[in-house]
Amino acid sequence: MKQKVFLAVILFLAASFLFPAGDVVEEIYAVVNDEAITGSELKKFEMEMVRSLQTELEGEKLEKAVADMKKDLLNRFIEQKLLLSKVKEKNYDVDADVEAIIQEIKKQNNMSSDEDLKTALAREGIEFADWKEMWRERRRQERLIGEEVGSKIKIDNPQIMEYYRKNAAQFTVPAEFTLNCVYLKKGEGDAAPQAKMDLVSAELKPGNFAEVAKKYSELSGAEESIALGKFKSGELDKVLEEAALKLKKDEYSGWIETGSGWYLIQLAEFSPEHVREVKDVREEIIMTLREAEQQVKVKDYIEQLKKESYIKIVKEYQ
Repeated sequence: MKQKVFLAVILFLAASFLFPAGDVVEEIYAVVNDEAITGSELKKFEMEMVRSLQTELEGEKLEKAVADMKKDLLNRFIEQKLLLSKVKEKNYDVDADVEAIIQEIKKQNNMSSDEDLKTALAREGIEFADWKEMWRERRRQERLIGEEVGSKIKIDNPQIMEYYRKNAAQFTVPAEFTLNCVYLKKGEGDAAPQAKMDLVSAELKPGNFAEVAKKYSELSGAEESIALGKFKSGELDKVLEEAALKLKKDEYSGWIETGSGWYLIQLAEFSPEHVREVKDVREEIIMTLREAEQQVKVKDYIEQLKKESYIKIVKEYQ
């Protein structure tokens, strides 16, 4: 996982597995093939959906997402029931996959043992065995989607090139420059330290910028390094950037006034704005196109499952 949110990765598919209906008589909201969907199942499914959204959103965005989710909750649960039924038919062995996932989660969250993971899960009120089973169900679902949908998606070169041309900005690397500098603080009343500025200017000659900068610069750590830093376009004070973009490598500017003081800058390195070559972004494009097409195809696949199944809505879930 890319983010440390493993405690809240609640698989919607697993809701019915983890929270089976009890023996009590309760309201039935729908029937899917030979299975009834009960109020307690939907309530627990809703709680897990909310819990998952809380890991990604907050404030008004969270409130809106929860409200939208509730409107479609029954339909989404039916879809998960259908997928779960198909997954059970396949009987996938995903234990090795899940173990690899767990090891990666522990690594990314600086956990040295399963006990650390169990403790962290317990703080969230989650049993390790249940959490592990949720990951099994997730991997089984991914295997199903991969076989039934993903394997049928083909991305060809014309699609790749069309996306590349239409999204050039996405692959544009901004100009980047590395600067050295002599920095002098403003004097009393923001006066220019003219005498020192004249002294620096008088001593500067081609090839001795570093020597002079280390001798006179009032930038912190200047005696060790004269580097002002590496910057992309838009990251530096505007007046400094404008001056930097006029320089050639190893050239230095005249004195430049900023809000904090005076700079004399030298261009150490420069990389102009450029578009990454298609060969370098080809795999990124393929992944983007596959994900977009798979989202559409998964919906089509679920709709086909619905057509092949008996589904009766008894009561809308509020």
